[in-house]
Amino acid sequence: MESRAPAGVSLRRRLLLKLALPLLVLFALDGALSAWAARHYANHVYDRWLYDSAQTLAQQVRLTRDTTALHLPQVAREMFEWDAEDRVLFRVEGSRSGLIAGQSVPMQGSNTVQGFNLRYFDASVDGALMRWAVLTSPLPPVGEEVTIVVGETTHKRDRLTEEIMLAVWLPQIVLLVFAGGFAWRTIVVQTQKLHALSVSLRDMSYKTLAALPGADMPEEMQPLIEALNALIQKLDAAGLAHRSFVANAAHQLRTPLTALSLQAEQVLNSESLPEMRVAVRELRSAVQRATRLANQLLLLSRAEPEAQSGANRRRTDLYELAFETASAWVPQAVAAGIDLGFDETSDHASADVDAALVAEAINNLLDNALKYCPRGARVTVAVRQRPEPTVVVEDSGPGIPEPARGRVIKRFHRGDHGGNTGTGLGLAIAHEIALAHAGQFVITDAEGGGARFELRLPAG
Repeated sequence: MESRAPAGVSLRRRLLLKLALPLLVLFALDGALSAWAARHYANHVYDRWLYDSAQTLAQQVRLTRDTTALHLPQVAREMFEWDAEDRVLFRVEGSRSGLIAGQSVPMQGSNTVQGFNLRYFDASVDGALMRWAVLTSPLPPVGEEVTIVVGETTHKRDRLTEEIMLAVWLPQIVLLVFAGGFAWRTIVVQTQKLHALSVSLRDMSYKTLAALPGADMPEEMQPLIEALNALIQKLDAAGLAHRSFVANAAHQLRTPLTALSLQAEQVLNSESLPEMRVAVRELRSAVQRATRLANQLLLLSRAEPEAQSGANRRRTDLYELAFETASAWVPQAVAAGIDLGFDETSDHASADVDAALVAEAINNLLDNALKYCPRGARVTVAVRQRPEPTVVVEDSGPGIPEPARGRVIKRFHRGDHGGNTGTGLGLAIAHEIALAHAGQFVITDAEGGGARFELRLPAG
């Protein structure tokens, strides 16, 4: 049973999570700062009121007949102590006179803030938290120091803090919701473009390969689209080449297969043993041509750059490889009346190559030379180190005109002097093998006339 790979995490979900977490953290930090600012502002406002109240009481302390007293009418005192929401307590005390007015109140507490002659702190009275202000003021002219303590509960402070936080947080929550919705909408729109791109790729047929549209795509996706379009172009070119190769191969195989059929019929219709032997020899020759064509087609498919993996490449001495390959062609060269030689001044050039493919390229070049050169011609194989490792096959045959050099390396193209005996693949295979090794296949004129074929291979 086929196992399915686990589905990946949605890109939308990843983006939302990566965006939502910083937004929530930012909102929490902003909320904490807003709460601190609201509490600080509320304390500042009501601490100012405590200071003003203590300063007012300090101004009402008078020295009368050597007695320090608080000159505060009862109505004013009741107004001072009355508050609809908070409880207010105070105490006036002289450094020499002792308690002048007010109640017993705490003199120390927490969250103390110290000033020049003023001190704030928090302390509880009867279970209620209160904020206190302690003001120290000299009483002229006797030099007595008066301490005024004023405190109130924190109900108004808490309510003001809540109102400020509500006024700040509500717009922030609305803003966060709008920001989240906008982010979601943006992510959905952008990921829909990715979906549209995947749909275009999914619906694309190998018969109708077309470039992907990139006009409305984000700038960050342009390199991906360009890479995909380049790949599509390569696939389209490869598909076209494949279809052309198959059509040409079918056309080229039809001729030897037809010849095989005719030769087989001739064998069947032979009336005497000598006629049958002649027909069988012709049949064998046709089979050899068909086999040669099939082998060339297989070699061509193996030599294509797309089929190369590099696993068969080894560091190879091209001198030894070319010498051994050329030596195997000596009997055929002698039979054709052609002088086949190896330049002993050749260099021992090394390159990382597939030795079997390079040997086949040399074989095809030698086969081409023996096929097109007349009797008495000369064919020389050499290896050169500079400017790059190069195998050279040079002949004194009819040569190849410069306008025709681009055509002879095409598949199934036969030269003008070889008749119909060739497959039209020899030079094409040599060219493909050079390309498969990231090298070059160059055709020039030989110095003494004829053609010069160079298989240039990179050293590394």
